Amino acid sequence: MPSLKVIVSDEKENEDDLERVCTPDEPLIFLPSAISTVSITDRPVEKGHVSEKFNRCTQFSGAFYTLLGSFLFTCTAFSIKQLGVDLLDALLLRFVIQTLITFSYVRYKQYPIFFGNRTQIFLQFLCCATGAAGLYLCFIAIRYVELSDVTTLSYTRVVWTVVFSIFIYRERPSWSTLVALPITLLGVVFVAQPSFLFSSTVSSMNGKLRILGLSLSMLSSFTATTNVLTFKKLVCTSKDIKPSVINFQYCVAVLISLLINQFYKTFILHTGLTLNFILSWRYILASLVCLIMILVNIITQKAMKREHPAIFSLLGSADIIFSLILQNIFTSKHSNLFALLGSTLVIFSVVIIGMAKILNENSAHKKIKLVNNDLTMKDFEEKIGKC
Repeated sequence: MPSLKVIVSDEKENEDDLERVCTPDEPLIFLPSAISTVSITDRPVEKGHVSEKFNRCTQFSGAFYTLLGSFLFTCTAFSIKQLGVDLLDALLLRFVIQTLITFSYVRYKQYPIFFGNRTQIFLQFLCCATGAAGLYLCFIAIRYVELSDVTTLSYTRVVWTVVFSIFIYRERPSWSTLVALPITLLGVVFVAQPSFLFSSTVSSMNGKLRILGLSLSMLSSFTATTNVLTFKKLVCTSKDIKPSVINFQYCVAVLISLLINQFYKTFILHTGLTLNFILSWRYILASLVCLIMILVNIITQKAMKREHPAIFSLLGSADIIFSLILQNIFTSKHSNLFALLGSTLVIFSVVIIGMAKILNENSAHKKIKLVNNDLTMKDFEEKIGKC
């Protein structure tokens, strides 16, 4: 009869294996859906993987969770901006709570805070730093430009990730990348609407602040791309990666950046949080609304486990559509034709890459089935020959 220690040890190993299996191919655990570093990357092709994991019922729930997460995050960020509260100020309560929750879980599981060799620890630092920087830059950009413009430019990370992978991993560029890249660049131009090309009022109103916001949005997308590639490298070098530990490290990195921001605003700009502002209904409501983003993180992780990563990225671009709808219905700043066209082009570029990835993966699965059928026939012929 097995001892109690053996049973407990076996149960812990099973839980560790389950978490390892559920490790996402992308660092979804880092950012809310609208600015998560989710991208379309190569998923290992295994026998029966798609048929077992992505059945119709599971895909339907994955699509539902994806759209729900996008809608909740967009509504949350939009509501906080309309309340007149800085998103970085409103995030303080959320990340204090989220850091405590993730730390408690890591300690309960007795996981080490840092794992692996020096290279893996460095990748963990880089992964969490770029994830925190992406969130920080994106939310600063929302101060100066509309949420729809920030979301559109930030979502170009999907294309940049594929493009940078070509140079870093020396991959051969596919036709989808060659088509999607110029479409993305054209979409960025239509959204940014530089003054030397466009004479609309969008370019002239608060020109410097708008340029700053758009630049931060693009920098956020490049930071998110670095985050994705770093996470891919971390997953490849560490087979024993724990998503909960990475999540805790990320929360600590974001919380530190938020505290540094408060220190800078208080002692340098003299515009930090005051007791009267903290007790105001606007800040309290914004902080409570911001807690919904924790639920968004949970929903997006559920969606990623249930949905094909390419489909997830395609549906995730609904962030852009939701932000455009909210902006044009509830604010006086309506998107012009060029901005709408730019957003459409960015979404179209994501669709091109996503559909190409799905077609390539289906083709790979068909080849594997043919190889397996050939091996089965050879084994059968050998057995008949022996008989």
